Amino acid sequence: MGRQKQFFRLSAAEQQELQHYLRQEQLVRRQINRAQTILDWHAGYSAAETAQRLAMTEGRVYALRRAFQRQGLTFYLNTQPQGGAPTKLTPAVEAALLALLSRRPAAPVRRWTLRQLATYLVDKGHAKSICPVTVGKALQRLQVLLSLTAEPSASTRSQVVSGSML
Repeated sequence: MGRQKQFFRLSAAEQQELQHYLRQEQLVRRQINRAQTILDWHAGYSAAETAQRLAMTEGRVYALRRAFQRQGLTFYLNTQPQGGAPTKLTPAVEAALLALLSRRPAAPVRRWTLRQLATYLVDKGHAKSICPVTVGKALQRLQVLLSLTAEPSASTRSQVVSGSML
């Protein structure tokens, strides 16, 4: 059984503050996602719809909603990322994976494991090191982005299959 739909309304001042916040030019994707998650919630989008639109997981959408309820708008928007190592999932790594996905398959179709893809990215110099789990997350994100943009070719769509690439 799924979660019950939570109804939520922002005040006019909060809506205006969020719209003003999103017009700033120096925002990073994390900040945009945080603000847009709350606007989507106010607009009546489900967590699944917001997750699809912003290329996040439903769990992340629910976590952001809880953080907003706990912290209030001002603190929520100004929260800094918490510790941990910086992501190795850089735009260069995503671009390299996308280029690999876009290639025409060679004569014998090769099946890539996540570990092989991680090794490939390191060998080609796209990352100093990268975990296969991170590569899997990148593939999931690319699948979502490809489905949101213009319809990719059938060969590109069929290359990504549950964590491995043909």
